[in-house]
Amino acid sequence: MDSVNSFSERPAYDFIIIGQGLAGTVLTHTLLERGKRVLVIDEGNVSSCSKVAAGLFNPIVFKRLTKSWMIDELSPVAENFYGGLEQKLGSRLFSPRELVKLFTGDNEKQFWIKKAKEEGLKNYLSGTIEKNNFPEAIKNSAGAGKVKNAGQVDVKKMLDLSRDFFKEQGILLEERCSYTDIIVKSDSIVYKNNHAKKIIFCEGYQTTENPWFNWLPFKLTKGEIITIKLETAGFNINSLSGSLSSGWLSENSVLIKGIFIAPVGDNTYKVGATHNWEELNETPSEKGRQELIRNLDQVLNVPYKIIAQEAGIRPAVQDRRPLIGFHAEHHNLLVFNGMGTKGVMLAPYFAAHFAGVLQGKEILSKEVDILRYWPKSVVGTGN
Repeated sequence: MDSVNSFSERPAYDFIIIGQGLAGTVLTHTLLERGKRVLVIDEGNVSSCSKVAAGLFNPIVFKRLTKSWMIDELSPVAENFYGGLEQKLGSRLFSPRELVKLFTGDNEKQFWIKKAKEEGLKNYLSGTIEKNNFPEAIKNSAGAGKVKNAGQVDVKKMLDLSRDFFKEQGILLEERCSYTDIIVKSDSIVYKNNHAKKIIFCEGYQTTENPWFNWLPFKLTKGEIITIKLETAGFNINSLSGSLSSGWLSENSVLIKGIFIAPVGDNTYKVGATHNWEELNETPSEKGRQELIRNLDQVLNVPYKIIAQEAGIRPAVQDRRPLIGFHAEHHNLLVFNGMGTKGVMLAPYFAAHFAGVLQGKEILSKEVDILRYWPKSVVGTGN
């Protein structure tokens, strides 16, 4: 028979979660807080976009100077989630930041001034135009505007500490999930000797290889970042009007001008990111490195050395909305994915929303429901 009918086969878990990137980690914590029994399956040594993400919490779309989608709803949920997670894991994960948007010219500056007066943007755009407070170190003559109520999540630390926590709780299976080992029953899932009511795939771009969800319309793109350290040796630091860790290069500010320059402490910064839709691999490239250097040299006057370069594949979506929900034919197969570049903002809210759906307390938002693409885009649905 198809159903679970023996004591030994009764589900030990409510959910098996495949993938411990940003999406999987946030969803796991959310479900655990609601008293659910969860098993996480993740190999651990496979790179992911989450691990190389800058973790910027940016409430603004710079291209149009509009609010990010749902930001007024996302912010309080994210603030509560990261605050609670910091207490749970015993480490600071979220830091407030000012995003300093360096203007390319007067037109961009005047557009900023106009938009900053709009009622819905006053909480996010400062109406005060900043002059370059560090001209010896930063190339910028047009001034800058600041984004308020922004921040940065240390995604790598969050993933590492969460992994340790899951290990301590005995709920982490460190291996690569094999689809052929998943047995789909009418009311449960079996993975090897692990029985669960449902399985949730949080695999990032690897969902494109998933036999049940490979029809989802991902628009994959490779992103690369470099980590730089400002070099003070041989540099006339006495010529500067301030220290290298003050003003726009302080640990509280992120510079934005085509790229981001985000502080990680000790005169060290993450710089990114590139967008490559052709070379879909996780290998850092010389092409990506040179692109970042060119953009960085248009902003910084300070000598620096590159101490790291990383690459990941973003699981972007055609309509830039998350991909969440139930398989149309197998309702115990689920997906929680497609958070994109705004993942640190989106994941806490939609994890809470999805948990409510799974508890029968909420109805899944049509804007993120994967069935918006079914069956029009479906190619293969597995078995």
